[in-house]
Amino acid sequence: MKKRLNLFCLCVIAAFLLSVSGNVQMIVRIFINGFEIGMKAAEEGGEMPVLPAYKQIHTMPTDLTEVTGTVTNLKDGSQLAIKPLVSLVECPSMPTSSAALWEAMATLVVIVGFIYTTVYFCKLIVQINRNIVFDWTNVKYLRRIGWGLIAIFFCAFVSVWITNYQLSQVVALKGTEFNLLLAFSDPTFILGFIALLAAEVFALGLRLKEENDLTI
Repeated sequence: MKKRLNLFCLCVIAAFLLSVSGNVQMIVRIFINGFEIGMKAAEEGGEMPVLPAYKQIHTMPTDLTEVTGTVTNLKDGSQLAIKPLVSLVECPSMPTSSAALWEAMATLVVIVGFIYTTVYFCKLIVQINRNIVFDWTNVKYLRRIGWGLIAIFFCAFVSVWITNYQLSQVVALKGTEFNLLLAFSDPTFILGFIALLAAEVFALGLRLKEENDLTI
């Protein structure tokens, strides 16, 4: 039982880390590119260039036969049609202060939620490795993990909704439309639901055990 629960926890952690790995990689690359541009400007003695503001958007093609964008095939120089689903698009106007504040708050909650959830994952694994499995402490940990994951999902969803709304006011896309359904493909929400379900199963088992002990 302990080995199975450890394996389950490790699989959930792996799925959780994979679900955020893309955004983490993008943030790292943006930081590296910004650092390289700053170093180059410092070496050449020029001013720091104004970097374009990019926003991540979710879109869905409305007509698969229409060319909405192209990429260059470096092997032969040809242009290939591309149908973007999740893309980084240059934002032609700065967001309003209120929208930027909400987006920053959502990002902060995601970061805090990531740390919070990871801590309780580790605590749960420690409990299991101490042969403490069916215990109310584990129920508490699972509930906190579940609600933490769901909070991460909804804050990320709010960020996507704000970005899509902002760009939809100033950008009209050819052959494609802004879409929020793709955000639900993020496994964080499902993982949170599974953790809450596991917590309730543990709680039900503990209640039944306590009732049997009282009856005996």
